[in-house]
Amino acid sequence: MLEVKNIPKIEECFESSINPYVKKVHEDTVNWAKINNLMNDSNIKRYERQKISYLAGRSQPYDSYDSVRLSSDYLLLFCILDDYSDNLNNQKLYDIYSKKIIEILNERAFYDDDTFLYAWHDWWKRLSIGMPDEWKKRIIQSIQNCFNSIKWEIKNEKEKYIPTLEEYVNHRMHSGSVFVCFDLIERGGRSFIPASSRSILLRNLINSINKIVNWTNDLLSFKKEFENDEIHNLVIILQKQENCSIETALDRAKEMLNIEINTFIELKNKVFISNEPFDSGMIKFISRLENGVRGHYEWSMKTKRF
Repeated sequence: MLEVKNIPKIEECFESSINPYVKKVHEDTVNWAKINNLMNDSNIKRYERQKISYLAGRSQPYDSYDSVRLSSDYLLLFCILDDYSDNLNNQKLYDIYSKKIIEILNERAFYDDDTFLYAWHDWWKRLSIGMPDEWKKRIIQSIQNCFNSIKWEIKNEKEKYIPTLEEYVNHRMHSGSVFVCFDLIERGGRSFIPASSRSILLRNLINSINKIVNWTNDLLSFKKEFENDEIHNLVIILQKQENCSIETALDRAKEMLNIEINTFIELKNKVFISNEPFDSGMIKFISRLENGVRGHYEWSMKTKRF
């Protein structure tokens, strides 16, 4: 069986919860999309079925309505852009559009003649109020890195290039927008971890939990992506690089995920031991990232997106 229906180690190591505002957030994000004419009726119904807002609600189970709503609106914008990129074979077109979005986030441009770009402006205006400059720079860089990796994927698809495992891992950490979601999770907790407090251990931990989210996604979406002849999936990259059967590659990807979960647990213990003087904000931040892992897993199990 090529379909992965559940991942026991995720269920064992990460607790599940859901935000009580999620239904309201879902309704309001859909209405926001309608008001801003972000898509036609058929696309709106498709995104409604995917319940993208529930990814925000499950990843930020203890946050305010406003925080979850901002994450939900971002995820909708990202998914629209991601779907747009899937239908392109020219990275220059994506490059032009993504650059305009970064200009908006840096408050260097305003596009009121494009409903999608205007929605990015509206989202950023609400998101950035009262936020530290360092955090704003970090999330903009996270979004820029995401766009760059998606452009890399478009180029690969056009040239029929199969990336190496190392190349794929480096870009996959950004292309799924996981670091952006981590930034939004940090904002939701209103406990910001400045660069000066981000030790090598903590950065390694954040990278590890990023891989856990992405490998989980690749496993749960593998069947659909394999059937669609897509190349940017951990299982497919392993099968091509190691010249093995797809079943062997699937087992190898599951093994990589389990190893990464163990790596994260070891790193978390080391961060906790070295947390002197005691910083409760850092402990809460890590706990919130763990919520993000289980939230992504639960959403992925139920969404109609893949």
